[in-house]
Amino acid sequence: MRGTRKAAIALAVATAAFAGGCAGSPASATLADSKGLVQLVRNEAGQRLPTDDVQEVKLVDDGSEACDDNPAGRERRWSSTLLVTLLPTASDSLEGTYSDLIDSFVGNGWSEVTYGGGGAATLKKPGTDASIAFTATKADPDAATPPAINITIRSACVTTAGAESDEVQELEALAAED
Repeated sequence: MRGTRKAAIALAVATAAFAGGCAGSPASATLADSKGLVQLVRNEAGQRLPTDDVQEVKLVDDGSEACDDNPAGRERRWSSTLLVTLLPTASDSLEGTYSDLIDSFVGNGWSEVTYGGGGAATLKKPGTDASIAFTATKADPDAATPPAINITIRSACVTTAGAESDEVQELEALAAED
């Protein structure tokens, strides 16, 4: 119980801090700040799934990317993606597991921006351009692929010195080591 409370407090702090970035952000927000927050929320998202249903959790991507309408790449955000494969026995509960995961973030102040067919949903943090994208994929017995949930967390945009700057290069190198 104590660990759950600490995780809830850490997530509340992280989701509140997601207010950093382009839209109404403090000028002092850095890409390093964004990286830490994204990784905290990413880890929390993975931990919210029922452990009895999880087969494997893989970090698919963890790095910075240029924000939209920013050809020079000075406005950047941190993005991190988890692919959670579920046990074949979890196929029947995929939709409920997926919905519960999304609802848990809506309950933490994220708002549902889009909920598309085919198991895709994107949540936004109000007042920022931070987002969480979820995709649920049903099992495909012909391809021998289990049911899965893909989770991508993107921070709000922050101003950097560009993709080739020391800050961005150092953070990218650290992410590659993880």
